[in-house]
Amino acid sequence: MNAPDMRGEPQVAVAAYRRWFTTREAVLVALVSALVIMSKVVFKMPIHVPGHSGVIWMALYVVGRGLIRKPGAGLMIGIVSGILATAFNPGSMGLLVGVKYLAPGIVLDAVAIASRERLDDPVVGVIAGVLGNLAKLSAGVIVAVLLGLPAGFIVVGLAYSAVTHVVFGAIGGWLGSVVLSRLDRHGIGRDWVKGPVGKNRSPE
Repeated sequence: MNAPDMRGEPQVAVAAYRRWFTTREAVLVALVSALVIMSKVVFKMPIHVPGHSGVIWMALYVVGRGLIRKPGAGLMIGIVSGILATAFNPGSMGLLVGVKYLAPGIVLDAVAIASRERLDDPVVGVIAGVLGNLAKLSAGVIVAVLLGLPAGFIVVGLAYSAVTHVVFGAIGGWLGSVVLSRLDRHGIGRDWVKGPVGKNRSPE
């Protein structure tokens, strides 16, 4: 029996991705993902409090998912961010560092769908930021335990880390919702990101 030909599967996956996301949406996914990774270096705050990176991370996740407003957009931001992190800044977690980026993306998708795509609402933004940052914490704890790594948030205290992740996640989610509202006011919202129907989609 001949083995199945797997060469066409990547092309099928790419084609499905291009059908679901417009060119502008795909570019936005890549841009937000790149900014998330850059924020680890460029916007690193000189404080040693667990979860403080969630201010920038959650703001970017909320803005990206709020502009695209399609199921799976948060997941794609998480996947691309994880790939970039694995390539450029894996740290002690190695290949599993991508899980920390994937978890918030999945949570953002869930919150967006549950709220009927109202991430521009400050309350929804705060909820998304809190849950997303807690998801990042949980993913980090699980990976650290599996790899037997010394996790700072365990040393400091998981309860304290959870509280700080909630606070910074809430701030980031709120900032993201404010940015979304301002963008909508200036006409840079979902319709702009989608682009003219039929004109900005990549050829099949």
